[in-house]
Amino acid sequence: MEACMKKLRWIILFALVIVLAGAGFVMAKGGKEEPEEMETGGQVKPVTITVQMFSGPEFDAMVPTAEFWNKNYEASTGIHVNNIALSRVGYFEKMQSQLVAGLADPDLVHPFSMALGKLRPYLEDLRPYLDDPEIMTGPDGEKYEFTQLLAPAQAAVTASDGAILGMPKDMSELAVYYRKDIISDPPDTWPEFVEMAKNYTQSINPSSPTKYGVVLQGKYEKWTFAAALETLWSSGYEIFAPGSETDIDGYNKDAVKAFKVFQDLYEVKALYPGFDNTEYPEVSAALESADVAMAIQWNANYFSLTNKDISPKVWDKIALAPPPGWKQADGSVKRAMYVQTINLSLNKNSKNKEAAMKFLAWSSLGEGAYLYAEAGGSSPIEGVW
Repeated sequence: MEACMKKLRWIILFALVIVLAGAGFVMAKGGKEEPEEMETGGQVKPVTITVQMFSGPEFDAMVPTAEFWNKNYEASTGIHVNNIALSRVGYFEKMQSQLVAGLADPDLVHPFSMALGKLRPYLEDLRPYLDDPEIMTGPDGEKYEFTQLLAPAQAAVTASDGAILGMPKDMSELAVYYRKDIISDPPDTWPEFVEMAKNYTQSINPSSPTKYGVVLQGKYEKWTFAAALETLWSSGYEIFAPGSETDIDGYNKDAVKAFKVFQDLYEVKALYPGFDNTEYPEVSAALESADVAMAIQWNANYFSLTNKDISPKVWDKIALAPPPGWKQADGSVKRAMYVQTINLSLNKNSKNKEAAMKFLAWSSLGEGAYLYAEAGGSSPIEGVW
């Protein structure tokens, strides 16, 4: 398993570098405002910062991290951290509305890397803060550097003009989860994936130990489409017509080949029921039930699925594998993995920027990053990965 995880990590890092190579953000100017006064008459001035995240394992990991800060460092810094979770349903629209409206609260918001360009006008450039020794020194005296983050994570939040639009809190990628107690070798190719799903569906194979072969993310949210990209990209699909940089070649033979994977799974009823209204929480619940043999799911789920108290039926039966691919003429398998970072960004209209950045640096680069990882987060720093 350790070897598989190492292989998966290298694939993740390589994939993110490739994805980011062609990415850019809208150019705009940003800067650091005058810092708010943190002390009054020799005493620490109390301030409450609001950290708003979307509900899920990332927020769950931030709760004990913030509690640790409040218990150990609120008295010395004057900074109290208040956590808020927004529903996953319509999350991006809610967050964007807050920022566009110019609200000062929340101080820290939780965008994915794919949304940073769109939100650029409403986010603070972090570079001046990252150059501030006071910000980049923890309450325990530890010194931080932005370069502690993995290189792909740094690139994910850096605009084409060098502006840094957020602090990566999680490296997020889609992998194959499978029941290692019944599957000795996970599928290498998408056709093998379909056949294996059929074999572990009781309506097709009555002797199957699981009711269904696979659970997928079929519900529309702005992140669920990524589950299909791994099938599409590895098929050889190119968005532009051959020899052109302007003509879109939308639904070509490679796209047909890729999406037929999902059609085949649907037609033979190998999919977990209700897949069209399924995303992260429902995929997790299906795996926890022990009724499904495989899933395409975000890496964040591994923490809870391998926790005996949270997932008593499967905690010792779950393994990870890279996504399948398509066999090439030379016998190799072409794979693709979707990777992104989930970040905390500083609201440009925040009234507590210094305080928010003090906590953000600690929780992303220092002691707090390790606490966050222990609670189920995926802090993209060397010590964790």
